[in-house]
Amino acid sequence: MTRSSPLLWFSLLMIVLLPTAAGRLLIDIAGGLMLFLFTLPIILGGIGWLGWRALKTKMVQCEVCGISTINSSGICPVCGSEIKQNTISNSEDLIPASEVTIDIKAENPNSDDQV
Repeated sequence: MTRSSPLLWFSLLMIVLLPTAAGRLLIDIAGGLMLFLFTLPIILGGIGWLGWRALKTKMVQCEVCGISTINSSGICPVCGSEIKQNTISNSEDLIPASEVTIDIKAENPNSDDQV
């Protein structure tokens, strides 16, 4: 005896179920699953990018050997020299915001002086 193909039984089952409410439920579940599978890489990529940005802000670079590290002890793990922490409170070359703010003066282009 030959055994019938599972694809044949599946297609026969779909022909019977699709016009019913159960078929509609199967289509909705399949659509939701496909949407989830298509958006999952985008979501994971966004989370990875945000994680990388957060990790990058914690990295410091040794001025002697040039290695980038997350070491918070202040000593380079490669060459042993002291690493300066580049934080806003330690930075001496900050420019006050009042010096870099641009003042904008609004003017009316339809003034009465023009005739």
